Formats: sequence, C-alpha cells, structure tokens
Amino acid sequence: MPYTPNDRVVYRDGREEPQRGRIQEVRDEGPHAVYRIRNDATGEIQVITREQIAGGADGGGTG
Repeated sequence: MPYTPNDRVVYRDGREEPQRGRIQEVRDEGPHAVYRIRNDATGEIQVITREQIAGGADGGGTG
C-alpha cells in the first residue's frame, strides 16, 4: 500500500534522531516515489524519497 497525502510518517533526513511529519504531496508514484513532507517539530518542508521513510519500500502510511 503506497503512502498518500496526509499520512503521518517517521523518516530520516540526516539528523541523528528520526523525524516525524505529514505527507503533503506525492510525486512520481511507484518504487521511486518522492514525497513532500512538513516536519512536525520544525514546520519545515522537506522532499524525501521512499527509502528515507521508516519501513521504506514496504509502503503503508498511517493516516
């Protein structure tokens, strides 16, 4: 099951601790999907790949 807008996810962006955010936009759906996410803690917008999401290629967000 792919991730969709408004799904909440835990992801890695290079910081020591995993980050939490909500998907705002899905680009290029499929195995090479890219997501625009708003970070819950900082409010910043980030663009990440499926591999950066905890559970990565498994899909399945939590709306």
